[in-house]
Amino acid sequence: MKDFSDLVQIIRKLRSPEGCPWDREQTPESLIPFMIEEVYEVIDAIDHKNDRELARELGDVLLHLVFQAVLAEEDGRFTVEDVLKGINHKMISRHPHVFKGVVFNREEDIHNFWEQKKKTEGRKRLLDGIPHELPSLHKAYRVQSKASMVGFDWDKIYDVWLKIREEINELESASSAENKQAVEMEFGDLLFSLVNVGRFLGINADEALRKSTDKFIRRFHRVEAIADKEEKDLRAMTLDELESLWQRVKEEEVVSSR
Repeated sequence: MKDFSDLVQIIRKLRSPEGCPWDREQTPESLIPFMIEEVYEVIDAIDHKNDRELARELGDVLLHLVFQAVLAEEDGRFTVEDVLKGINHKMISRHPHVFKGVVFNREEDIHNFWEQKKKTEGRKRLLDGIPHELPSLHKAYRVQSKASMVGFDWDKIYDVWLKIREEINELESASSAENKQAVEMEFGDLLFSLVNVGRFLGINADEALRKSTDKFIRRFHRVEAIADKEEKDLRAMTLDELESLWQRVKEEEVVSSR
């Protein structure tokens, strides 16, 4: 705890008249972009299994958490200690099966207890508490998961596949009518249904898309490297030639994975 206390004191010092001009200028709102960036850097370190970088990035996230708490402390809204007491109380109260000897027979019972507990903490509706600014795919996943807790869900994955085919047909019909607003709505409905089938398969659509995008970037970088080595200009190549390079990269990955 001494190291944590030292971090709090460092932030307080940086915010003092004798501190750093940049740190003194910051507000809770101005720090949001930096905090979001640090969280994504944590995810990147986890993806690359880089423990040294992960430890560093977790420190950066912790810095922002303390910074926000110190800003609130300066305004008299709450203190760092309030934050710690609040999260400690929440973790203990939401895990009575660990700290208080309560017995839950099923994991579903635990989730139901959590939702009821959240209502006593001020959330009146089931979907309250899902941040508006969540990435859209993850937000859809969370909305669907919560709705399923009260039985508002498909019985089996087959029904979701049928829904996806229905949404594809509706998207095709809307696109042929050249109604951009209708196309956008139907495209969104299709994405929402794809998130749903992913949920049935135990897959988070936001994570899956992020990994697929990273895979595309990795492969495209390799395509560029091959083209440079063979002194070819990608812009001057035909689609068939580009596809040929793409397939070579995919084959390389298969060979290297053996």
